[in-house]
Amino acid sequence: QVPAVDNHDDHTTAMPTQWKTVTPVPGALTINTGDMAQIWSNNAYRAPLHRVLTSDTQPRYSAPFFYNPPYHATLQPMTHDAKDSSQGLYHPVLWAYFRAVRFAGDWTDLGVEIQIQHFLKQNTNADAMLHRKLQTEFQARRWDRQTFDVQQYAMLLKSVDHRESKL
Repeated sequence: QVPAVDNHDDHTTAMPTQWKTVTPVPGALTINTGDMAQIWSNNAYRAPLHRVLTSDTQPRYSAPFFYNPPYHATLQPMTHDAKDSSQGLYHPVLWAYFRAVRFAGDWTDLGVEIQIQHFLKQNTNADAMLHRKLQTEFQARRWDRQTFDVQQYAMLLKSVDHRESKL
């Protein structure tokens, strides 16, 4: 048994509410859905915060596979009435912007962070509004139609870091 997945209620708290033990089932796969699946499903499928504790006595095999939308895709919740976007919990998310800022937070020293909670409609704090505004700027520059290049986005991403540091 490996404590691996939390029962995160809303992705807005820093610490998991409760860790769950995921018991391996022979011949089965354990699948974690991601942030975009949570948005598409309007929170029906949650993207868990996950960590794995290794075992001193048993081997663990992991083969991560990431299936991402097209870079230029705009994601929003799929609701029962496709014409009524008011049912969705999230503002539209441009995958290219989200990925670029997440990449900057993960692999550069720009200090930028982005989470799907920045796109929750109920989230009106300054950093959420900033990300939605910068996403519009990112798309206006048509960077979602070009090959990913973090150096090209550095000016915009540095402005995120600068603005977030003042929050």
